[in-house]
Amino acid sequence: MSDTIDDIVHTYFAAWNDLDRGHRNATIEAIFTENATVIDPDWTAEGRNNIAAAIGHAREEKLGNLMLTVTKVISAHHDLALFSWHLVQPDASTAAPLATGYGVMSMEEGRIDRAYNFFG
Repeated sequence: MSDTIDDIVHTYFAAWNDLDRGHRNATIEAIFTENATVIDPDWTAEGRNNIAAAIGHAREEKLGNLMLTVTKVISAHHDLALFSWHLVQPDASTAAPLATGYGVMSMEEGRIDRAYNFFG
């Protein structure tokens, strides 16, 4: 992949927000290394198939139509990214965030190798 780290962070959130399982899984396939790991406060998933299943479960069972938004890519260097996020209603312009947090990603050859999600 030749995307910038900023692009990859935003695409990661696009995958989280994608309600179409097939499209979401294709995005995950494109942005994660084969043996990537996502470490969330509620779960850990290793490998793209398990990451797709875990994000799908979170989307379908917990998030419903709520949206995760990148509020800022705070810093990026040496294939690492630090970012902040909000969980909002679909029309985010009318309400305060329901949850906030931070994340850290490490990249390998332009793909996510590890992602750490934190509630803020």
